Amino acid sequence: MRKVTPLILALLAVCAPATSLAAGITGPKKSALEKLEEGDAIRRRVQYRGGRFMVAPTFGFTLNDSYQRNVLMGAALSYHFTESVGVGLSALASPFGGLDSDLAEQIGDERPDRSKDGFSHVSLLTSLDFLYTPIAGKLALFGRQVLNYDMHLVAGIGGAKLGGDGDLAAFTLAPVAGVGLRTFLLNWLDLNLEVRDYIYSSAPSAVTSNETTDGTAKTKATAEWGNHFAVLIGVGFHFPMDPEIKR
Repeated sequence: MRKVTPLILALLAVCAPATSLAAGITGPKKSALEKLEEGDAIRRRVQYRGGRFMVAPTFGFTLNDSYQRNVLMGAALSYHFTESVGVGLSALASPFGGLDSDLAEQIGDERPDRSKDGFSHVSLLTSLDFLYTPIAGKLALFGRQVLNYDMHLVAGIGGAKLGGDGDLAAFTLAPVAGVGLRTFLLNWLDLNLEVRDYIYSSAPSAVTSNETTDGTAKTKATAEWGNHFAVLIGVGFHFPMDPEIKR
């Protein structure tokens, strides 16, 4: 025992400094939460929205019209104060007027006298929008190309100009709400798909009154508030073209 003890003590004396040095270099093992608290979870994040203007030529069409489908063309302008919050302006016109739905064509075939009364169609939709982006991320396209995307909400106030015969023509207040999906093809170019609900008062059709004092026919229309859905597709150009990169 006396011969073994000095040997063990010598080995411990040699190993102890090495163990102490290794512990000093590596340090104690840290949890994932501690690592996140030490720095940003995402480094060098590209600010695709914050501090940038966006101009987007826009094409779309209305969905739930009873008699007249509306092809919409226009543009949207927006500015994002942060990655999540922004404001915008939108204007959409219907350059081709209303296009008859299947129901309108059926009425025209069976009751040509009734079709002369006219149907309402959208001439112009405008809105001042509040934009909020709660979800943003990346997606892999065909397992090769990585694209950035976001899902955003739209809420605003605007107006709708309606066309048609007699009382059908009007300009009315139009609150709007919607949801959109934006995909960035390049740092300065995106493809945006939105579904919007324009809430305004309108009469889908008018009825001709035969009881007139001057002998001429007049049309009467009863307007009601309703939901008017539109699908919009826009190509957005962002300025400045080089986004800020968060350090």
